[in-house]
Amino acid sequence: MIGKNEVSKALDRAFCAAFMLTGSMQAAEHAVLNGIAATECYGAGDDAFLLRTIKAAIQRRADSPHQSHQRCAQLPLELRRLFLLAPMSRDCFVLRILLRIRVEICSRILHRRVEEIEEVLCAALQDLARLEARSRAVAKCRV
Repeated sequence: MIGKNEVSKALDRAFCAAFMLTGSMQAAEHAVLNGIAATECYGAGDDAFLLRTIKAAIQRRADSPHQSHQRCAQLPLELRRLFLLAPMSRDCFVLRILLRIRVEICSRILHRRVEEIEEVLCAALQDLARLEARSRAVAKCRV
Protein backbone atom coordinates (compact mmCIF):
# COMPACT_ATOMS: atom_id res chain seq x y z
CA MET A 1 0.00 0.00 0.00
CA ILE A 2 1.28 3.46 -0.93
CA GLY A 3 1.35 5.99 1.90
CA LYS A 4 0.17 9.59 1.70
CA ASN A 5 3.75 10.82 1.84
CA GLU A 6 4.76 8.80 -1.23
CA VAL A 7 1.68 9.96 -3.15
CA SER A 8 2.41 13.57 -2.21
CA LYS A 9 6.04 13.25 -3.36
CA ALA A 10 4.99 11.64 -6.66
CA LEU A 11 2.45 14.41 -7.31
CA ASP A 12 4.96 17.15 -6.45
CA ARG A 13 7.61 15.64 -8.70
CA ALA A 14 5.17 15.19 -11.59
CA PHE A 15 3.80 18.73 -11.26
CA CYS A 16 7.28 20.27 -11.11
CA ALA A 17 8.34 18.30 -14.18
CA ALA A 18 5.21 19.28 -16.09
CA PHE A 19 5.64 22.94 -15.13
CA MET A 20 9.28 23.00 -16.22
CA LEU A 21 8.28 21.44 -19.55
CA THR A 22 5.24 23.63 -20.27
CA GLY A 23 6.00 26.88 -18.46
CA SER A 24 2.37 27.06 -17.43
CA MET A 25 0.73 26.22 -14.09
CA GLN A 26 -2.54 25.42 -15.85
CA ALA A 27 -0.93 23.17 -18.46
CA ALA A 28 1.06 21.42 -15.72
CA GLU A 29 -2.13 20.78 -13.73
CA HIS A 30 -3.82 19.31 -16.80
CA ALA A 31 -0.77 17.14 -17.55
CA VAL A 32 -0.80 15.76 -13.99
CA LEU A 33 -4.52 15.03 -14.26
CA ASN A 34 -3.89 13.26 -17.59
CA GLY A 35 -1.07 11.30 -15.94
CA ILE A 36 -3.38 10.26 -13.12
CA ALA A 37 -6.12 9.23 -15.53
CA ALA A 38 -3.72 7.23 -17.70
CA THR A 39 -2.25 5.50 -14.65
CA GLU A 40 -5.71 4.61 -13.39
CA CYS A 41 -6.58 3.14 -16.80
CA TYR A 42 -3.33 1.28 -17.43
CA GLY A 43 -1.98 0.74 -13.93
CA ALA A 44 1.68 0.68 -12.83
CA GLY A 45 3.66 2.64 -10.28
CA ASP A 46 5.14 6.07 -9.66
CA ASP A 47 7.54 5.89 -12.61
CA ALA A 48 4.69 5.18 -15.02
CA PHE A 49 2.69 8.07 -13.56
CA LEU A 50 5.64 10.44 -13.99
CA LEU A 51 6.32 9.29 -17.55
CA ARG A 52 2.66 9.62 -18.52
CA THR A 53 2.55 13.10 -17.00
CA ILE A 54 5.70 14.09 -18.92
CA LYS A 55 4.22 12.82 -22.18
CA ALA A 56 0.97 14.71 -21.49
CA ALA A 57 2.92 17.92 -20.73
CA ILE A 58 4.93 17.72 -23.94
CA GLN A 59 1.81 16.93 -25.95
CA ARG A 60 -0.11 19.79 -24.33
CA ARG A 61 2.70 22.19 -25.20
CA ALA A 62 2.82 20.89 -28.77
CA ASP A 63 -0.94 21.44 -29.07
CA SER A 64 -0.56 25.07 -27.85
CA PRO A 65 2.75 26.32 -29.26
CA HIS A 66 1.89 30.00 -28.76
CA GLN A 67 1.03 29.61 -25.11
CA SER A 68 2.59 32.32 -22.97
CA HIS A 69 4.87 31.04 -20.25
CA GLN A 70 3.87 31.85 -16.71
CA ARG A 71 7.43 32.22 -15.53
CA CYS A 72 7.26 32.27 -11.78
CA ALA A 73 9.30 34.92 -10.07
CA GLN A 74 9.54 32.46 -7.18
CA LEU A 75 11.71 30.13 -9.24
CA PRO A 76 15.46 30.49 -8.77
CA LEU A 77 17.15 32.44 -11.55
CA GLU A 78 18.92 29.29 -12.74
CA LEU A 79 15.57 27.57 -13.38
CA ARG A 80 14.02 30.66 -14.99
CA ARG A 81 16.85 30.53 -17.53
CA LEU A 82 15.55 27.18 -18.73
CA PHE A 83 12.61 29.01 -20.31
CA LEU A 84 15.08 30.85 -22.56
CA LEU A 85 16.10 27.55 -24.15
CA ALA A 86 14.39 26.07 -27.18
CA PRO A 87 11.69 23.58 -26.17
CA MET A 88 13.70 20.49 -27.21
CA SER A 89 16.75 21.73 -25.31
CA ARG A 90 14.64 22.38 -22.22
CA ASP A 91 13.01 18.95 -22.57
CA CYS A 92 16.38 17.20 -22.71
CA PHE A 93 17.73 19.18 -19.76
CA VAL A 94 14.66 18.62 -17.59
CA LEU A 95 14.41 14.91 -18.38
CA ARG A 96 18.11 14.02 -18.21
CA ILE A 97 19.47 16.41 -15.58
CA LEU A 98 16.59 17.39 -13.30
CA LEU A 99 14.64 14.13 -13.41
CA ARG A 100 17.60 11.79 -14.08
CA ILE A 101 15.70 9.79 -16.68
CA ARG A 102 17.83 7.38 -18.69
CA VAL A 103 18.72 8.52 -22.19
CA GLU A 104 16.98 5.53 -23.78
CA ILE A 105 13.70 6.46 -22.12
CA CYS A 106 14.16 10.12 -23.10
CA SER A 107 14.73 8.97 -26.66
CA ARG A 108 11.37 7.17 -26.67
CA ILE A 109 9.51 10.04 -25.00
CA LEU A 110 10.91 12.70 -27.33
CA HIS A 111 10.95 10.52 -30.47
CA ARG A 112 14.61 11.28 -31.12
CA ARG A 113 17.72 9.13 -31.49
CA VAL A 114 19.84 8.64 -28.37
CA GLU A 115 22.72 10.49 -30.06
CA GLU A 116 20.47 13.45 -30.81
CA ILE A 117 19.29 13.60 -27.19
CA GLU A 118 22.91 13.75 -26.04
CA GLU A 119 23.81 16.41 -28.63
CA VAL A 120 20.84 18.59 -27.72
CA LEU A 121 21.61 18.21 -24.00
CA CYS A 122 25.24 19.22 -24.58
CA ALA A 123 24.11 22.30 -26.53
CA ALA A 124 21.61 23.16 -23.79
CA LEU A 125 24.33 23.01 -21.14
CA GLN A 126 26.51 25.30 -23.25
CA ASP A 127 23.61 27.71 -23.80
CA LEU A 128 22.92 27.81 -20.06
CA ALA A 129 26.58 28.56 -19.38
CA ARG A 130 26.45 31.45 -21.88
CA LEU A 131 23.28 32.79 -20.24
CA GLU A 132 25.02 32.63 -16.85
CA ALA A 133 28.06 34.51 -18.19
CA ARG A 134 25.82 37.13 -19.79
CA SER A 135 23.94 37.61 -16.50
CA ARG A 136 27.19 38.09 -14.60
CA ALA A 137 28.43 40.63 -17.16
CA VAL A 138 25.18 42.60 -16.91
CA ALA A 139 25.34 42.48 -13.11
CA LYS A 140 28.91 43.87 -13.15
CA CYS A 141 27.85 46.72 -15.42
CA ARG A 142 25.12 47.72 -12.97
CA VAL A 143 27.55 48.00 -10.09
